Amino acid sequence: MENKEILKVIEDVSEILSIMIELKNSGRFREALEKIDDTLLKYFDCEKDFIYSVSEDFLINALKQKKGLNSEQLASLAELLSEKGDILLEQNNLKDSRKVLKNTLKIYYFLNEDQDFFSFKNMNKMVLINDKLSGINLKIQS
Repeated sequence: MENKEILKVIEDVSEILSIMIELKNSGRFREALEKIDDTLLKYFDCEKDFIYSVSEDFLINALKQKKGLNSEQLASLAELLSEKGDILLEQNNLKDSRKVLKNTLKIYYFLNEDQDFFSFKNMNKMVLINDKLSGINLKIQS
């Protein structure tokens, strides 16, 4: 994919994220999830069940080699998945939320290791996701 195309994807996904956040904030969770699933398919060639069907161990390999995604696209994908995990959590869908957030965390770990510089932004996102996962695990265990 050329740089222009990559920038267009990142720009489009940013716009979609802002629309999706508005939907989420107004309690229109189903619409927000549909928007995310449509975006995953359109821009990342990922069916909505893809994120549930791939184990954490093979996720990055599947995204980089089979889907041909680069680091910028992976970062945009992680943003979308993080929002999807949050929405599922708000809907009390703990199992699916945990799966999505674990895979999102895996992407952020990869991005942190793959970069030549330390990203405080990614680290903060990883800390927030870990906090959410801890809360989910506590709810599931009780």
